[in-house]
Amino acid sequence: MKGIRRKLLIICLCIILSTIFSLLRDRITNKDENTKEKQTQSNQVNNYPANNSASDETQSQDEGTKPDENTMPGENTVPGENTVPGENGIPDEENTNTNSDKERSNSPSDNTTTPDKDAENVLNEIPNTREALNQLPAETTLNINEVESKEMDTYFYYEEISEDVFNRIKGKSYGEDCTVPLEDLRYIRVLHYGFDEKTHIGELIVNKAIARDIVDIFKELYELKYPIEKMVLIDAYDADDNTSIADNNTSSFNFRPVPGGSHLSKHALGLAIDINPLYNPFVQYMKKETIILPIEGSQYADRSLDNPYYIRENDVLFKTFTKRGFSWGGFWKTEPDYQHFVKKID
Repeated sequence: MKGIRRKLLIICLCIILSTIFSLLRDRITNKDENTKEKQTQSNQVNNYPANNSASDETQSQDEGTKPDENTMPGENTVPGENTVPGENGIPDEENTNTNSDKERSNSPSDNTTTPDKDAENVLNEIPNTREALNQLPAETTLNINEVESKEMDTYFYYEEISEDVFNRIKGKSYGEDCTVPLEDLRYIRVLHYGFDEKTHIGELIVNKAIARDIVDIFKELYELKYPIEKMVLIDAYDADDNTSIADNNTSSFNFRPVPGGSHLSKHALGLAIDINPLYNPFVQYMKKETIILPIEGSQYADRSLDNPYYIRENDVLFKTFTKRGFSWGGFWKTEPDYQHFVKKID
């Protein structure tokens, strides 16, 4: 009897303990779930401003910027690189947020040169071969003060008319009616000092008979720092002589007659050259009127005025040309052409 009671007591104890353990387990489980829920809510509350800020920044970038069409997805590119502030939806620097500024300050773009520095670098990258020089258009400014004598052949030279040059003059200075053989002409590249006191690339087309003289003349003028404002082919003005000289462009070959006449000008043969023509106009004295070309140069027809760009007898330009057999149009009495130098070829 006692054994049965003992067994029943043990069974009751086991049931009681099992019930207690079950209750404790359920309580602990509920507590853990409540704790996790509170943590999740807390994290959501703490993260809300940050997530909202990121959303605003993304929206701002979507509305205020335009992705670079050349940028592939996934590439590590710097936003706004190679773009101009304010163009194509790219925000100006004043409108860029602080975070973007910090990102750019840590990016490789800090080592990228500014446009001003790029321009300065271009000027400093002086070509040292004719081939490289030919890639630069006339009137390119070079950041050099002088050229060593050993480099003169690189910057001062003449050559036969290439296909590229011919395509530039065809139908303009070299029209369909041109009777001058192409092989009689030479393309010239030189340096000259501009009115801005900087070095520029100049170009001319002249007759092959005077090509060597012209190159030597401009070498000397460059060494003397004689100012010439501009020197491009007259074809840049569609071979319109009046437009070219009104722009003070120095030029030579242009297959055309003399002004107001029917016979060919020496420019048509590439044997004449006009220097700083705006300040040294062509003047034709007639009985009833005086014609001045270009018209814009009328105020410079009075040679008694003090002007640093006037060509005068016995100045350095005059001497540089005349000692090589050129004559000056400024000596012509009824039609002085103060811009004009020409060489007679037998």
